[in-house]
Amino acid sequence: MDRKPWRWLFLICCLILGLIFLFSVRAVLGPFLLAFMLAYLINPLIEWLEKHKFTRRWAITLIFGLTVIVIVFIVSVILPLTYNEAAKLMAILPEKMSQLDSFIQNTRQQFQTSGLPEKVALVIDEHLSEGEAFVASKIELFLDKLPVKLASMGPYVLSPVLAIYFLADWKRLKLAFMRLVQQKWRVEWQRLWLDISHVVRCFIRGNLVVAVIVGILVGIGVKLIGMDYALIIGLICGVADLIPYFGPLIGAVPAILLGFTKSSMMALEVGLVILVVQQFEGNVISPKIMGDSLGLHPLWIVFALLAGEELAGFWGIFFAVPIAAIIRVILRHIYFRLVAPKLQGP
Repeated sequence: MDRKPWRWLFLICCLILGLIFLFSVRAVLGPFLLAFMLAYLINPLIEWLEKHKFTRRWAITLIFGLTVIVIVFIVSVILPLTYNEAAKLMAILPEKMSQLDSFIQNTRQQFQTSGLPEKVALVIDEHLSEGEAFVASKIELFLDKLPVKLASMGPYVLSPVLAIYFLADWKRLKLAFMRLVQQKWRVEWQRLWLDISHVVRCFIRGNLVVAVIVGILVGIGVKLIGMDYALIIGLICGVADLIPYFGPLIGAVPAILLGFTKSSMMALEVGLVILVVQQFEGNVISPKIMGDSLGLHPLWIVFALLAGEELAGFWGIFFAVPIAAIIRVILRHIYFRLVAPKLQGP
């Protein structure tokens, strides 16, 4: 009796049931996914320490000791400073919103009395009104959701601890991963995994380093020109820089708007600082740190970003490029495994 069909049926049923279960508990998967990602990114450093006469246990202890120091610094220094800047911003925000409303109202009156055709003035007036309502609604929505978002981050505190368990059993997890396929496919499976791993690590580690450098440079730059909220602006620009191509623009808009809370000249100076830093990043930082690690044409990157935004909004943009790079690796392996030999012939 051939058991192969039954084996495949059993595996498919297990896969379906597993996916249903994971979907039903998706609310608690976040800390585990973050822990796995941390372990995945840190493991090469652990292996490097192992090659330099550290046991795996001591290597994990050393790395997470340094991680704890960084977390303590962030919690005890960075977060209080950020909170103070946010509190100052919230204190003046009603006044600035009132000034913005007055500015918009004056602009609308100027257009209405400027001698423009009535329909043109009406269209401009409607768009200014819609723009004012849009900005106000976004700020209100952000402030309403902020406490909930901060409260939901609580379980993620467990992620570094969970990452330790992942790292301790990493070799067994890797072996189990290899055993998911038949013996004759394991070499190809391992080669595919290594290529995907290389692309993902290059993108994540490279982008994180570049984003941190950009955030620090922007924060220092706006502080030197006398701008308040330098830490907030640096954080905004650093996080936005994780998004290729469109990230600098996404980060520059709120930063320049914060500049307007002081003066129009300050907003211009903030924009110039961001422009200088982005030029420095594009011509010096990114080529040195990342190079062409993904091997994706700029047109494909832009397409991936637009498609990601269409499918999943902000998170689609955030993960579009690495997913596109992974798809490229998989398609390349399929091509060289299945298509190229047939094209070469016997």
